Amino acid sequence: MMRCLVGLLCVGWTCLVIASPVDYLARLLEPYQSFSAEFKQITSSQEGDPITEITGELSIASSSIFYWKTNPPYAQVIVADGKVLWVFDEDLYQVQARPIDDAIAASPVAIFTGGADVLGSRFRVTNERENNLSVYQLVPRGTDEVTRQILLRFDGDRLVDLSIEDALGNRSLVTLTKATYEQPSPERFQFTPPKDADVIYALGKQR
Repeated sequence: MMRCLVGLLCVGWTCLVIASPVDYLARLLEPYQSFSAEFKQITSSQEGDPITEITGELSIASSSIFYWKTNPPYAQVIVADGKVLWVFDEDLYQVQARPIDDAIAASPVAIFTGGADVLGSRFRVTNERENNLSVYQLVPRGTDEVTRQILLRFDGDRLVDLSIEDALGNRSLVTLTKATYEQPSPERFQFTPPKDADVIYALGKQR
């Protein structure tokens, strides 16, 4: 009898571990640790009024190597090369360079590439059903985060979109299309400031 009880408890504990929202989410995000896609981002106020709508493309190779480009009228290129985060604003013709570690602690890139340990340590993760979609809510554990919550919606194992709510209540809905899961070209993550651009270094010293 005792042996059967212990066996049932072990089976129950195994099911609980497997059913953890963090573990499920990390498994769903495995294909997105290295991928490319096009996206549309719609940002609205806390009241639901539209603020901006932008399109662009992104590529991720690791937590510290990624590429994000938005099209006019909000043209911007963000490149993380493993050491430096480069932000190029085409309208201002200005480049900012800052340490990569300071920029991605709670960013969506960290969510895609972090795995279960990082997700569990940085976010409280819950899961619910929305019609035929599986929705994961991520709330930062830190009290000084600029992000209030992040929602990821999956149709089966396909990430449909993610919604980011900031501390002011503004929401950015990012919808992914044309996703490919091959390793992006290394050239995509190389950045050289354009000639005559105003470059602002925040690296402790200029490169």
